[in-house]
Amino acid sequence: MYKTILKVAVFLGLVAYLIFALVRLNRNEQGQECTGLEITIDDTRQTGFLGENEVRELLIASKHYPENELLESVDLAELESVLVASPYINEALCFKTVEGKVAMHITPRIPVLHVLNDNGEDFYIDNCGSVMPRGHHTIDLPVMTGHVDRATAGSLYSPIGVLLNKDEFWNQQTQEIHVTPKGELELTPRVGDHTILLGDTSGLTDKLQRMRTFYTEGLDRAGWNRYKAIDLRFKDQVIGIKKDKKK
Repeated sequence: MYKTILKVAVFLGLVAYLIFALVRLNRNEQGQECTGLEITIDDTRQTGFLGENEVRELLIASKHYPENELLESVDLAELESVLVASPYINEALCFKTVEGKVAMHITPRIPVLHVLNDNGEDFYIDNCGSVMPRGHHTIDLPVMTGHVDRATAGSLYSPIGVLLNKDEFWNQQTQEIHVTPKGELELTPRVGDHTILLGDTSGLTDKLQRMRTFYTEGLDRAGWNRYKAIDLRFKDQVIGIKKDKKK
């Protein structure tokens, strides 16, 4: 009984505080100017791809910078729309503080592949399958080259980028992924003088697991420089293509 009364009292106290805060905030808004911005970027992957200055520049360029504007005239929904329209921002939540500031909590897009295609285009693919402009950003990611169509790159190749970034071994081992004219993937590792033939984008987890097993059970015995290519295109098979013998 006592615990129930205590819970009800705490709940009513929270409700009263929220009402008080809202009333105070509404009163403060009348005739008050926005005193500044509080920008929080939830960069859990620590990519450093999006900074506070870039957010401010975006708002200034779009003529939506709220500082020194009347708080009551600041449209939070419109600010959020402007922010998520950026190819570098995934989500944005804006709200006004009791201190008269506009707070912004931003979740950036996470790039997983750096594309340098045969058309001379230079862009990133994020973990949700969207294309991100290169801009002035520089980040160490697996590079994808070859016949990569910008229009379909995100949906086709984001999964392999996510897979490589989640797997510490393959994230370190992958130097380049080349897309052939037939749309097949060829992976160039950082260690070993060979190419890994992945074929199409299906069954990538299984293919990379087979290759990792072959690294530990096959190449360690046969030698890392024995093969010029390792073919994983066929189900449940790992085919080593030997280098041509020197004459």
